[in-house]
Amino acid sequence: MTTDSKGTMKAISLWQPYASLIACGAKFYETRSWAPPRSMIGQPIAIHAAKKIDKSIGEFVDEICYGQHPDGGFDLADKLAASLSRCPSDLLGCFGDGSVLPIGCVVAIGVLDAAFRLGEPAPHAARPAMTVTRRLISRPMPECFTVRVDDFGDYSPGRWAWLLRDVKALNPPARATGRQGIFDLPQGWLCA
Repeated sequence: MTTDSKGTMKAISLWQPYASLIACGAKFYETRSWAPPRSMIGQPIAIHAAKKIDKSIGEFVDEICYGQHPDGGFDLADKLAASLSRCPSDLLGCFGDGSVLPIGCVVAIGVLDAAFRLGEPAPHAARPAMTVTRRLISRPMPECFTVRVDDFGDYSPGRWAWLLRDVKALNPPARATGRQGIFDLPQGWLCA
């Protein structure tokens, strides 16, 4: 695992269920209104599950956790359950009608492979996709690249889609305090 010269790792905090959807491999893009720093492209990033629980999405979380999401069904529910199978009960927050997900902890580490500024919907795409107006990339990619839209982000024109690859779930998750924006996890955070 790579850290900077101070022994820290960059992290970003997401609300649930989005952090766990990245950890289980169901969410490839994190959508934001802002671009990441160019220096972070190609670098590891920790995915932190925020401590705040948004009760307004309880039904959505239940749908995902109980195999009712149309783009994943029970396969998605099983992946999600497997990614948090060893999570200590004191890190679990209650969402919806009994669905639990980790909060206040790092749930995964991945590589921030690229970031794409979204344009208009891609014409003639087999699945809903957005054109790209600007890109920050770590490796060669086709010039005619589109970002596939899913239910797990805000893909509005002008927003940024951060592409994550080589994501590894931390099971059990590592307790950590999150912050807004990109923040540094302290040296030794994984052992704490």
